[in-house]
Amino acid sequence: MLAAAIYQEAPDEPAPAAARPVSGNKPGGLSPDRPHGGALMMLFGLLGAAAAWVLQTEIGETLAAQACFPHRTALAAPQWPWLMSSLGVMSAVALLIGAAGVWVAWRGWRMTRAPRPDPAAPVSDTSAGRTRFLAMAGFMLSVLFLVGLIATGLAVLLVSPCSVWR
Repeated sequence: MLAAAIYQEAPDEPAPAAARPVSGNKPGGLSPDRPHGGALMMLFGLLGAAAAWVLQTEIGETLAAQACFPHRTALAAPQWPWLMSSLGVMSAVALLIGAAGVWVAWRGWRMTRAPRPDPAAPVSDTSAGRTRFLAMAGFMLSVLFLVGLIATGLAVLLVSPCSVWR
């Protein structure tokens, strides 16, 4: 309480040197010259590739099931001529979204991997470690789901949607 009373200043006086932030560092240990991606970018890096894979798999399987097995009867070829091209386009879009998720997660991990510690940060401030952990987890998950997107895209190209393998 005494320290707060000592460092209170009048509106027209500049702040004393001890009350100013050291080199502009924000709490959390990250220096101000590093851009912050934000929570939405971190969420996209964490779940973007996974969501793309789930949507690619679910939409593709649903379309293939409706085109190849109408009324529970197997057809030799899909009843819709546009099915293969739409599955290919959907796989390419999902692959691009997954690659964007990997890039965002990698960029977030790179930005948080070697922060300059803030000497005035409280000991209980764990936001920098949490950010690093989420960025690394997002990078690993995105890479794994990108491999899944590639495998699913290859399956779309190599296996007919009306084959018995689906």
